Amino acid sequence: MVQIAFLTLFLGLTAGPQPVALAVRGPVATVELVLDGTAVVRLGGPPWRTKLDFGAALVPHELVARALDDKGQEVGRARQVLNLPRPPAEMDVLLENGPNGYPAAARLTWSSLTNEKPAAVNVVFDGQSLAVDESGRLTLPPYDPEVSHILSAEARFAGTVSARKDVGIGGRAGEISTDLTAVPVRARGGSKLPPAAVLRGWFLAGGKPVAVAAVEDAPAQLLVVRDGEARQVLEGFERNRVVDLRAGIVERLRGQMTLGKDDQIRFIWPSARSFTGGGVPAELFDASRDYTAKDGGLLWFLGRALPETEKLEQRLADATAVAGLQALAGNRPRAVLLVLGYNPKDASRYDAAAVRHYLESVRVPLIVWTVGDPKSYVPTSWGRAEDISSIGKLKEAFKALDANLASQRIVWLEGSYLPGEVSLAPAAAETLELVR
Repeated sequence: MVQIAFLTLFLGLTAGPQPVALAVRGPVATVELVLDGTAVVRLGGPPWRTKLDFGAALVPHELVARALDDKGQEVGRARQVLNLPRPPAEMDVLLENGPNGYPAAARLTWSSLTNEKPAAVNVVFDGQSLAVDESGRLTLPPYDPEVSHILSAEARFAGTVSARKDVGIGGRAGEISTDLTAVPVRARGGSKLPPAAVLRGWFLAGGKPVAVAAVEDAPAQLLVVRDGEARQVLEGFERNRVVDLRAGIVERLRGQMTLGKDDQIRFIWPSARSFTGGGVPAELFDASRDYTAKDGGLLWFLGRALPETEKLEQRLADATAVAGLQALAGNRPRAVLLVLGYNPKDASRYDAAAVRHYLESVRVPLIVWTVGDPKSYVPTSWGRAEDISSIGKLKEAFKALDANLASQRIVWLEGSYLPGEVSLAPAAAETLELVR
């Protein structure tokens, strides 16, 4: 019996030359390593170790190890993806059929590396939040079983650990699909996105048509990385009240610049904590909890000081890449917002251009704001930056950000694909665009 497994697991963001080690058992003559569909190395025997160069660009990769016998036939394989979300916790959804033979309820199961209970469990069915009881059971609302629907469940544990499961229900005689890929799209011209049945043949993976499981209008998620110096300027905005002389009212800033009712804002702090567990060094960027409109507007949070990260070494670009990774894991309309001050200090390992390219490759929009003149204070490698040096300019920038998130929809494709594998068929190009 042949067994092959990676001993080197790339759980974080990875680029450049890296060691790769495998465990191989059984009658294996050679191991072929295939990177993004191209064979790059053949190993002829123990210790089954080598070094691979993943390139300078920070992009998703698929690494496959093929165990071959003495005739060159594949007898086993192992696979892992790089620079895509790798969960430290897992969740599953067990569907329960009703009297009509279609799913009527579901039970959630979860596990984490720390064996703790989740601090929060959120379930959404076609954009509608559902209640979950203490046992993890929930009841599905009435739905048309002939139409495709999406059930999304997420458990949040301590810190930034979360687990998510997305299940397709209904459509094509009640077929259930649990192997799905979320693709963010926009309808050109602001028109409404067609239903899933109309999108048949509109999406390609590796140049071949793929089935559309459902279209979802889900709440958006905004990941924010804030320069410490920018906070001090925005704190001054937050202390003041804006007087609308025409209406004769005073607006409290806490309620200003709120996203949609169920949209979420999460801050990624631009300072890393180092860990060494099992001899493998790791760096973690802490995050805030998820805030919604009931907690306050974006400016309210941008001007707050907690936690005190300003005293630590800032790694803005690295934190922005981590924010993109978390946004991708959410499988929702998304964007990463980087807010910069005057002459931002950045001790990141990755440069701005590499991070910007990475977010483009995983279809996460990057929006850069600056409290000063973009031409004077923002490195050109960040691309276009918006000036928010006054309340008026900040409101205009927020309006554009809100519109960006509101225009996104999620199309669920059947199967598991890397972001770069998915493209639009020529018939769809006039109606849709992929989010970048």
